[in-house]
Amino acid sequence: MKKIVLSLLTVLMSVMAFAQLSPLTEVEFYKAYLDVPIVKTASLANGKISNEMLDYIFKKSNPKDIKYAIINALGTKGKATKAKNANQTAFNNYVSENYDNFNDETMKLFSVGTQLSIVYFFAVMNYLDCDDGILEGAQNFGVSCSRSDVIVSALICTQNDMNPLLIEDNGYKESVNEGERMPVGMLADFNDRCEKAEIKAAKYVKSMALHAYCDEEDKVEEDMRKNAVNIVWNYFKEYDKAIATISIVSKSKNPYQISINGEVIGNTEPYENYEYQCAPGYYHIKAVQVSGYAFSPTVNNRDVNVSDGDNVTITIGYED
Repeated sequence: MKKIVLSLLTVLMSVMAFAQLSPLTEVEFYKAYLDVPIVKTASLANGKISNEMLDYIFKKSNPKDIKYAIINALGTKGKATKAKNANQTAFNNYVSENYDNFNDETMKLFSVGTQLSIVYFFAVMNYLDCDDGILEGAQNFGVSCSRSDVIVSALICTQNDMNPLLIEDNGYKESVNEGERMPVGMLADFNDRCEKAEIKAAKYVKSMALHAYCDEEDKVEEDMRKNAVNIVWNYFKEYDKAIATISIVSKSKNPYQISINGEVIGNTEPYENYEYQCAPGYYHIKAVQVSGYAFSPTVNNRDVNVSDGDNVTITIGYED
């Protein structure tokens, strides 16, 4: 299993954004653990963490899935967000009383369950601000073969993908002048983060639950209760839709305007590769040279028919 290195500083970064859907506040897998007293207590705490809960989370020998269930119980319906100031104070007081220096190096000494619980705790308190810093922290656990690790990591990562206004706060507005089309490569990222977030989220959670990173030598640790896994999957399964990819490869030193089924989607940069994710079906791609021609632009027309899971490559940027 890959080693996990977590920077506490990345967890504490935040960028204001708006959540389309909210995996961190709407998925209630803690309900599969209500027979565990500490989880029951958390479910009745109105989102506020206590020293008793922190003791449980920081104790290395306690089961990870129960630690995560505690955080889940605190965070559902946005309760931990409302208690954010009280929770931050409780957390800070706890670590200052129990650790002389609480920093990146200290974090590395904690168990995986404690590390991810801390990331998860900050994520549910800041679910409207679930930014790339929290995402980076969560991604470190995505290659684990522990079912509970990857499920919690998936919830955090997909919350990030469902925050569309984050795009506007990460340089997109500044890099595109008013009246200009967004370059295809930039649009690809925008579409990936926003337009198909639900589909991407469902496939990510599904692959995480099935442990695509694990093999016969690194067995799956099925440490999350089946009922809890089912609760998570039921939230996403309606978005588990077929998807294919059309890779557009430019062979030209000049920019091209790309249209798909008659809709202009943006301009390629010279020699740029662009991936267009779509539902299975027929697509007509038209590429029109924007500049660098003497008399008339080069026009490329490409037709593709893709099935679920296909990755079809087409080339543009030269005379047919």
